This record gives sequence, structure tokens and C-alpha cells, in this order.
Amino acid sequence: MSEAETPPSPPTARLEEVLGISDRIEELSDSEDEYEDLGTVTEQEQAHMVYVKSVSVPIRDALATDTSRVQDRTLEVVLPYLEGNPNGFELNIFGLPKLQREKHVRFLEDALGDYPGHFAMMDASRPWLLYWSLQGLTALGVDISEYQER
Repeated sequence: MSEAETPPSPPTARLEEVLGISDRIEELSDSEDEYEDLGTVTEQEQAHMVYVKSVSVPIRDALATDTSRVQDRTLEVVLPYLEGNPNGFELNIFGLPKLQREKHVRFLEDALGDYPGHFAMMDASRPWLLYWSLQGLTALGVDISEYQER
């Protein structure tokens, strides 16, 4: 290499040029005894804490309405199920109960069957019930080809 072509200095050397030793941040705490090890938070626990906070601390304003009061009562009923696992369900990585696939499939297949007479008032909604039941089965990976001819 010629004198005009000097090799670049390593990043640490350039950092030393920009920051003097006195400018570095060493420690935020004066004491070594301030840290309490509470154990490692798993990815599942972290995701669950974020989810529970998102539903248990809703956006509020000062206006109290019938809707906001019902929302508060609903949250009181539902929150124990979000904060814990009272039914002992197996949890996924987000701390939520795992999907009970077989039960969901049975429920959706039942919705595709014949309805009793007292469901006549829902005839106008029947296409949507069929659509969402078929969509749910598809999302669960169930072959819906048997329903094409019906």
C-alpha cells in the first residue's frame, strides 16, 4: 500500500477517538446489592403479561355509560380466567389455553347440520352461519369437499 492508502482503523479505535474514556457510562447503580434475581421470565410468561395488561387496562374516559358499566362488569368476570388458568387447560407459548381442536371441529360441523324448527327466525342468517362454519373448518385444516354438493 502506498502512503495515500492507509488501512482503516478498527471500530474500537475509532470509538476511542470519538468518546474519551471519561465519557463512558460505567454503571447506573452505586450498589451491587440492589439487584434481586426473580428468575428468568419465559417467553410464554412475558407474552401472557403483555396480553393481560392489554385487556385489563382498557382506555378510559370520564364518561360513564351503560356500555362502559357492562364492560367493567364483564372484565371483572373474565379477568380471573386471563390472569390464571382456573380450568387447568394446557397453555400455548402465549400463556393462553391451547385450542381444543376436536371440540371446535364438532361444534362447526354441528352448525352445518339441520336446525330445529325454532331456529326458523334465523333463516336470513343461515348463509353466514354456513360460510363462517366452513371457513372455521378450513382454518382448522378439515377437508370440506363433502359439503360442496349440499
